[in-house]
Amino acid sequence: MRSNHTAKLPLLLLVMLLNACNSEEVLNFKQDEKVVFLGNAFFENAFENGEIETRISLSFPDKNITFRNIGWSGDNVFAHARTRARGGGRFGDPDHGFGILAQQISELNPDKIFIAYGFNESFEDEAGLDAYSNGLNKLLEMLSQHCSELVLISTFPMEQGFGIPTAHITNRNQMLEKYAVATKEQALKSGYRYVDLFTAFSQENGYTRNGIHLSADGYRVAAAVIANDLELPAPVVKIDSEKANEIRNTIVKKNTLFFHRWRPRNDAFVYGERKDEQRIAQEEPAQIEPFISQQEAAIQSLLMEL
Repeated sequence: MRSNHTAKLPLLLLVMLLNACNSEEVLNFKQDEKVVFLGNAFFENAFENGEIETRISLSFPDKNITFRNIGWSGDNVFAHARTRARGGGRFGDPDHGFGILAQQISELNPDKIFIAYGFNESFEDEAGLDAYSNGLNKLLEMLSQHCSELVLISTFPMEQGFGIPTAHITNRNQMLEKYAVATKEQALKSGYRYVDLFTAFSQENGYTRNGIHLSADGYRVAAAVIANDLELPAPVVKIDSEKANEIRNTIVKKNTLFFHRWRPRNDAFVYGERKDEQRIAQEEPAQIEPFISQQEAAIQSLLMEL
């Protein structure tokens, strides 16, 4: 469990300069709000280090905010990766995944949704920009039926190194920037908040594990960018303090339990094409819920001590 990493100070200072105060972007939280993290691998991988959730929680320690991460590696704005219709094909009917996502959002009933897409769609190059924008618009229209406060998060650039040819990285980053711009345009058009990770992570290297997936340090920087873009209050304790590490570790335990709650290993028997074979399996995920609640209570107890 990662807990004692520190982000590079120069980029964090640059983030502060890049994200000057803009009162229109201030994001406030009410008591007992529910937050959903939705997107591709950016959010799925985030549950392993808890940096973003920790940063927000330390800004509002008395609000009892709960977080649910339903990021899915390889997913796109069309929710293709979420289909469980494996009996009808390798990934099933593409529309099925979108319906499953809509049902998940309805069940979670969030007050705020943080949304991170664009990376996987960017492999369609410029020819896919219109489809991405239209798909994102459709996604936002669906999400807005369940939640009025949406925050769109941009793609971020590939890093140099890792044996990847420089020319490939340059081409990919040009395309990723175009998808970041498309995300920003959709946010402005729809009146939602936007977080610009692309600009911040364009300044330095050293924040990914493989050129495309953020390291724990990278997520701490991303959390700082999100906090500054949305003008969140300063954390009540230092983000690398012993108390913050204790809260972060408890958040990671909760996140791990929730991951197994909504992404069970026996998925085919619980939700998929074999769900009629072992009906008892469909009762198992709900049995994890009390343990998630215990971790939620532990997180809140630690926050109230601050």
